[in-house]
Amino acid sequence: MKQTVEVEIAGQRLSIKSDEGPQYVQQLADYVDEQLRQLVPGGRGSFDLRRVALLVAIQLADELFREKDLHRQFRARVGAKLDALEVTLREHERRLEDL
Repeated sequence: MKQTVEVEIAGQRLSIKSDEGPQYVQQLADYVDEQLRQLVPGGRGSFDLRRVALLVAIQLADELFREKDLHRQFRARVGAKLDALEVTLREHERRLEDL
């Protein structure tokens, strides 16, 4: 069931409806807010929030793509090891049958 969670990002209050719990949504909001703060340390000077938000979106997309690539590489390594284990198992089964 969707819940409405109130969060604040870059000084902007947002109401977010989510199937996830409030703590999870708050973690996401805190993470995005931290990314914004890193691009505009201390909020000094004037900045275009939309422009900074787009830069954060690019950074988050980069993180996502890198994690997906690592996941793909991991799955490939695990798959290769599983294939090797299956070959070894078949060899051992054949040897046992020959006994």
